[in-house]
Amino acid sequence: MRLSALVHLSRAILEMSEAESIVIFGSASLLASFPALEDESGSPIEMTFDADVIPFPFEESLGEMLHEAFGDGRKFHQRFGYHADIVRPKIVENFPAGWESRVVSLPGVDRVRCLDPHDMAAAKCRVARPKDAKQIA
Repeated sequence: MRLSALVHLSRAILEMSEAESIVIFGSASLLASFPALEDESGSPIEMTFDADVIPFPFEESLGEMLHEAFGDGRKFHQRFGYHADIVRPKIVENFPAGWESRVVSLPGVDRVRCLDPHDMAAAKCRVARPKDAKQIA
């Protein structure tokens, strides 16, 4: 994913949802701290075509609407080649304590915060999905 794609996706989600804020986590969140990763071969985001997004405040109907609009295989994804995974706020239980104070603003988009890279790595270690082991190593 490229930073411009993450900005585009974030703006579209904010516009449709009228959310107070959104938090982006997962590999795409690295772009807020390290935008040059988009051009590095072998970077953790080289094969990332989605952003994990939590809209706040979260309502189930909002999550379903955003999934229909921006989810994997939906029209937005078909047109632009990237999509959003809309995630319930319960996922933050896997984030390190105090993560909220360390979020990184997404350049050029008000109300969008990305998980700090250290917090993202810690959350990936905590969840311990096999697909993430390669990225963290």
